[in-house]
Parts: sequence; structure tokens; C-alpha cells
Amino acid sequence: MVAAGLAAIAMLSLWPARVRAWGTDDEAMAREIAGMLSLKPGDTVAEIGAGHGSMAVRMAKIVGSAGHVYATEIDPDRLNEIRKRVQDEGLDNITVIEATPTDSGLPAGCCDGAYMIGVYHHVTDPAATDASIFRALKPGARLLVNDFPPTLWLALFKVKGVPANRGGHGVPDEIVVDEMTNAGFREVQETAPWHPGFFIRNNYAIVFAKPEGAAPGSPR
Repeated sequence: MVAAGLAAIAMLSLWPARVRAWGTDDEAMAREIAGMLSLKPGDTVAEIGAGHGSMAVRMAKIVGSAGHVYATEIDPDRLNEIRKRVQDEGLDNITVIEATPTDSGLPAGCCDGAYMIGVYHHVTDPAATDASIFRALKPGARLLVNDFPPTLWLALFKVKGVPANRGGHGVPDEIVVDEMTNAGFREVQETAPWHPGFFIRNNYAIVFAKPEGAAPGSPR
């Protein structure tokens, strides 16, 4: 296992920086996400765990000046990086939000859609986080969760504080479905593989919807 982990580290070091960013600065992916969420110009969408802000900027251009993007992050350095990127791009339709380990920080009923790219396996309190996302979405709105199951290659890359049922670095798709269903979402579709990147990951994307009859802020 140690040898496999070291091999993974060595391989990662050989890949270009853009590839190591795991596809979060990808125009084709941005448009695919918008399609899977049924977004249109003028809609409001949230990126939960926006990282360096590249995808949030792309999404802001897709929804247009009449639309809006909420970019949430926990890491203070990343928050500053997103704010600078937004300023450099001259965009006024992105709001940067500081999240917490238990709350996305999004306003209730704010969004027509939301997405998470390689973020869910870092969530330490999924029940609370999922509930906050559910509250933030309008009835009928969609949520896309992109992640990957644990593999031997990723065994040395520990994620602190996450539930033990993850089984390593990553999260099995059936656990995501179970937790999101418990939060009140219904599964719409799963695509696998989905933008797998390189050989140590087997990405999937699951689209959920908040039921039309759900009260804003209530999981059931």
C-alpha cells in the first residue's frame, strides 16, 4: 500500500498544474454542469467549495449579468484568491461566502441550482451540510455532486475528520445517495465515469433534485 501511495505521488508530480487542478478550470465541464442543472441565463447557482474560483467565474459568464453565482469556501486563503479572481475578471454577479464545516453559508431559498466538484469527500458533518444546501435551494432546483470512491492509489492521502464510512480518500457513490436522500433530495441521474481525469480516480456525477412540494428550509 505504501508503494502504491508513493507511486501515486510520483505520478501526480509529473502531471501539468492544470491537470492537477482536477478539471475545475474547464469550459466544457462548466457548460455540461449548467446543462445537467437545467440552468439558463438569469438563474442563480452556487458552487459549494469553490476552491480557486475558476469554475465560479466560468459559471458567472454562463448565467450572465442577470444571473448570480454564490461561491462558498472554508479556507481563508482560497476565499481571498476567489475575491481577487472575481475582481480581476471585473464581474459583479458573484458573491463570495465563507462557509463552515456545518453550514454552506448560503441564504435560504436562494438558488436555482448548486454543484460540488471533488468536495463532498472532505465534508466532516454531512448531515448538517446537506441540510444547509437543501435549505438554500428552491423547490425543484437541482444539485450536482461530483466525487470519486476510495482507491488503493489514494490510501496515503488522508482526509481528517470525515466519517469512517468513507473507507479512505474519497466517498462511495451509494453513501452520497443515501446521505442526500436522508436530507430530503431525490436522485435524478448518475453518470460514471464522469471527467475521470487520470488513472487514480474514477469520477462519478450524481444529480439530485429538491422536490417541488418541499417547503423552503424544510427537508421533508
